[in-house]
Amino acid sequence: MKKCCVLIPYYNAGESLLESIESIDYEYIKPDVIVVDDGSLVTKASTVLLKYEGPLTIKLLELEKNKGIEHALNHGLSTYAKDYEFIARLDCGDICQNNRFEKQVKYLEDNKSCYLIGSWVDFTDMDRNHLYTVKHPSNYDSIKNLMFLNATFTHPTVIFRNDVVESVGLYPTNYPAAEDYAYFFSIIKKHPASNIEESLVACTIDPNGISTKKRKTQIKSRLSVIIKNFTFNQYSVYGLFRSAVLLYTPRSFTVHLKQILKK
Repeated sequence: MKKCCVLIPYYNAGESLLESIESIDYEYIKPDVIVVDDGSLVTKASTVLLKYEGPLTIKLLELEKNKGIEHALNHGLSTYAKDYEFIARLDCGDICQNNRFEKQVKYLEDNKSCYLIGSWVDFTDMDRNHLYTVKHPSNYDSIKNLMFLNATFTHPTVIFRNDVVESVGLYPTNYPAAEDYAYFFSIIKKHPASNIEESLVACTIDPNGISTKKRKTQIKSRLSVIIKNFTFNQYSVYGLFRSAVLLYTPRSFTVHLKQILKK
């Protein structure tokens, strides 16, 4: 079994795929890269990857039709998860930094009870200008409580053990635009998880990204996840109320508010 792979879903993303792959550090560990082309019609991943000249092994999977990120991720997991001890996530255009893989893989190796490790994350605009940093909690109990308020992991920062696929299964497909939120909820109910208290990934806020274009769908899915996992405590009650309010709050306002609060 190999040590680690990086799972990257792709859909007409162009050369941002190369930017993300080229940001992967490989001195401590040289992860394989699994790219799943989700039925691209404009610019196929196979065309973009012809330009890659780096040291990492790239494995390409191609779906005939566009099915959505959750199906692309599941195709990658069902094909390759059993071949790797650790599975990392990354999205096209997001950049690994500060020796991400060295630190996260070492953490999982040193903490056998931890099944999922994320990190803090820098958010930037389309020109790579820093907007704000999200500092996710590292304490497991805090993660479980605060998950009702918002995702306590940013999807492209996480690495999880392949045992997760056996114990929890694949990404759920009944929570559109919030498959990661639902998946993380299922994982932390069964296994300890944490975040490294350092920004190891820079994520771009794309005005055409899922969190913007499918914002209402995403929040409705999150509400469904909260209701499914609901318990009568202050976190779940407030989380339900918070998501309901966000359903009618423009994303531009929330991004601006985060910039102000995190300065």
